[in-house]
Amino acid sequence: MQERRKHKRYSLDLIEINGKMSLTNKVEVLDISLGGVALKADRRLNIGKEYLIKLQEKGKTLEIKGIVVRSELSGMEDIGHGERASIYTAGLVFKDGFMDKIADFLKPIEQHRKKDSPAAADRRLNVRFQITTPGEEILSYPLQFKVRSIGLGGMRIRTQQSVEINSTIPMELCLNADGAITFVGRVVSCIMAENVGQTDYNIGVEFTDLTDKDKTLLKTFIDYLALMVLEQKE
Repeated sequence: MQERRKHKRYSLDLIEINGKMSLTNKVEVLDISLGGVALKADRRLNIGKEYLIKLQEKGKTLEIKGIVVRSELSGMEDIGHGERASIYTAGLVFKDGFMDKIADFLKPIEQHRKKDSPAAADRRLNVRFQITTPGEEILSYPLQFKVRSIGLGGMRIRTQQSVEINSTIPMELCLNADGAITFVGRVVSCIMAENVGQTDYNIGVEFTDLTDKDKTLLKTFIDYLALMVLEQKE
């Protein structure tokens, strides 16, 4: 079936354009210390990769970056409708410079622990704490993609991660060495494609929340692509 679009899209056969999008996923925090955190998630975290973790505990929020030092398959869990999903556990070490924020976040948890268990009050400062609100923690991680075609209204990209149709994702697109545009992309399609032994996904994205400046940058780039197409035909 032929796609109907308001704006023409141009294939990027001669120019390579890359970008990144910030995906988020709910995780369960198993325990946390001043130095790191242990998580349980429904996707594998890559060792050596940096992730942004958003923790919530009794109205307080902490956003902190960590590096994965351990990641392994821990089992299977039912996700409903007769389906099961792989579950992974991972250990992350916090990046330098966050210790004061972590200590402030953990202080009320430590005080509550001492109240419930006075005998453990003399334990070392970096004791690990149990977070009792699983499912409220958010893991954010950047995902790279390549642009296959682009127009004023949206683009088609290829990446190794599937995304949910109609979801909205913060994205950044590097149009040239001097500038990039940031926007919220709305996923309009996601089709799996085999690519030399690995699974990729062709994803259709609609541009939303573009600033006037970014709209101008995008139009300038599209005009440049249109000129290239005309020169090829001559």
